[in-house]
Amino acid sequence: MQYHITKGLDLKIAGAASDVMLELPLSDQFRVSPSDFRWLKAKLMVQSGDRVEIGTPLFCDKQDERIVIVSPVAGTVQEIVRGEKRVIKAITIVRDADAPVQAKVSFAEPTDSDSVRALLLQHGLWPCLRQRPFATIPNPDITPKAIFVPCFDSNPLAPDYNVLLRGQEEHFLYGLKMLQRAAGDVPTHLCMREGADNQLFEKAEAVEKHYLSGPHPVGNVGTHIHLIDPLEKGETVWFIHPQEAARIGQFFAEHVLQFEKTAVLTGPEVSNTGYFRTVYGADLTNLLTDNLTQENVRIISGSVLGGRQCQQPPVLGFYDQQMTVIAEGGKREILGWLLPGLKKWSLSRTFLAWITPKRTYEVDTSLHGGRRAFMMTDVYDKVFPMDLLPLEILKACEIKDIEKMETLGIYEVDSEDFALCELVCPSKKECQKIVEEGMREIRVKS
Repeated sequence: MQYHITKGLDLKIAGAASDVMLELPLSDQFRVSPSDFRWLKAKLMVQSGDRVEIGTPLFCDKQDERIVIVSPVAGTVQEIVRGEKRVIKAITIVRDADAPVQAKVSFAEPTDSDSVRALLLQHGLWPCLRQRPFATIPNPDITPKAIFVPCFDSNPLAPDYNVLLRGQEEHFLYGLKMLQRAAGDVPTHLCMREGADNQLFEKAEAVEKHYLSGPHPVGNVGTHIHLIDPLEKGETVWFIHPQEAARIGQFFAEHVLQFEKTAVLTGPEVSNTGYFRTVYGADLTNLLTDNLTQENVRIISGSVLGGRQCQQPPVLGFYDQQMTVIAEGGKREILGWLLPGLKKWSLSRTFLAWITPKRTYEVDTSLHGGRRAFMMTDVYDKVFPMDLLPLEILKACEIKDIEKMETLGIYEVDSEDFALCELVCPSKKECQKIVEEGMREIRVKS
């Protein structure tokens, strides 16, 4: 099937990744954070000074103790970092010197859905999966109506998935088969960009292949679900990144447990962009040392639209394949918007930069305006491709009107689907946060 969307926006930012594979020695310091997993309430399973191996459970979900987050390396727990009310913020691990980043595991070959799920849960690979609605770790007892695998990313400066999967092609294809076995007899949707190099993904068997075109958010899994198989209340779908599918494929094919990933370093404040190989939770300070154009920058795990600001030390989030660095804003400009703005982006063509459509922009974190109440405007509709009412959904989420949220289609969307709405919002509303809080209200009361 082919799909084309016209509503959306491709934000052209300077600092696209080169094809270079950056050299990055693996750090001895690792940091695993419960906040990487939406709404997971962590129950600690280790203490400071404990010895851990690859796959040793660090914490589990209090609401379902079968869901565990495990250590990505062998080493020693150095510190349990806690926040307010003693909430676990992170677990820091010192890796053993020269320790391998893969571990051999032994298990009987799974024969049915339950045995595949049990192995994924036991070895900490179940969190590789997420579900819609809510973009949380799935309930192991619920069978989804479909599996979605987004095979490209349309976010600004997004990586090339063929580079991310280089050397993992067979593992990816095998991982798809095991995920299909885990889910049961449900359709698997591979969503590819039309006209791109999709040779790897087209080799997949027993899947439904879809080709999409148009501006961002054409690569968002929410857009795929809305176009291909919309969600109703009470329904669930799984989705997974191709690298995570490859990780699962290697686990079942070779009995190897590992948490390595390839990611991309991008952004206008990076001197040498490119791809790098790391392990989840690794301290990436060495990647950025002597590689930034200035000191006053914001390091983001993910894209500029939906990523999270990295704390120190900088660590790539569990589900992120991209690190972006932009300048911190807040500087006052002489005359501001009265200048012609030949280097300033604007959706409404306020500045003259629109006369050079191929220009890339060096963006920063400035809001370029003040926060205010919602303004009645159609600006959201210009960048929101789903057949829903984004402004009405945001209002319903803000007042926590669950019945109205459900009527308007809240189960089809996630916070990332409102990233462009937040970018172009004349009221400077935190649209993604509003939607997430609205969904949290539904989850708490359901």
